[in-house]
Amino acid sequence: MPINKRAVEIVKSYAEALRKKDVPVKLIILFGSQARGTSVPGSDIDVLVVTERLDKKIRDTIVDEAFEISMREDIPVIALPCDIQEFDSPSFKVDPFYRNVTREGIIFHGQ
Repeated sequence: MPINKRAVEIVKSYAEALRKKDVPVKLIILFGSQARGTSVPGSDIDVLVVTERLDKKIRDTIVDEAFEISMREDIPVIALPCDIQEFDSPSFKVDPFYRNVTREGIIFHGQ
């Protein structure tokens, strides 16, 4: 089953909102049912947001913007912040959850 076009547009809109807030995004990876093409009406949109650096302000902005777009689009957007050092670390590469994200995920944003 193909990925939902609405989910794609929402992720693109989310990426643009983060760019406007000067979040140093390296990658946004769509994963879960939306990436697998197995979503059903009401399925959330799961994204891993990989940033150049990650502090409290950046983390809060990532989460706040996900909430804002969730309210505006009436579909939950679940954003998991991660910095590039964590994303590139050996422990990241062996974690089953993150291996799944990188295996099934679709990269929507990269600088």
